[in-house]
Amino acid sequence: MPIPRFPVRAAPPSAWPEAPDLAIKRDLLASAGGRFCGVTFVKTDGTERQMQVQPAALGPRLKGEAASERARRAARTREMRHPHLLPVWDVRAGAPRSINLRTVSRIAVDGRVHRFGG
Repeated sequence: MPIPRFPVRAAPPSAWPEAPDLAIKRDLLASAGGRFCGVTFVKTDGTERQMQVQPAALGPRLKGEAASERARRAARTREMRHPHLLPVWDVRAGAPRSINLRTVSRIAVDGRVHRFGG
C-alpha cells in the first residue's frame, strides 16, 4: 500500500519584525554591491572569524530561475525560517557562505568601519 503524500506548505512569514540592527547590517553589506567588504562575526562554534566578501558576486553564481522548483522552494523556506542568515560570496574561499547577522561585530565597507555590540 503506498504511503499517502500530503501537500507541503511553506512556513508562514515570521510574525516578529526584523531587529533594526539586522536590517542595518543587511543594508550595509548590500551597499557594497560588487565591491569588497570585510565582516567580523562569531561562528557557531564560538570562534571569531573575519571574512572578505563581495555581496553582489553571489547572485550570478546561483542557479536562480534555472534551479529546480524544489531548490527554489528550499531557498524561500530557508529565507523565511532563518532571516538572520545572509548568504554572501567569500572571496578567499571562492565559495558561497552564510553569515549570522546576529553575531556580526564589525563591517568595513567603503572605507568606513561600523562596529556593533558591546
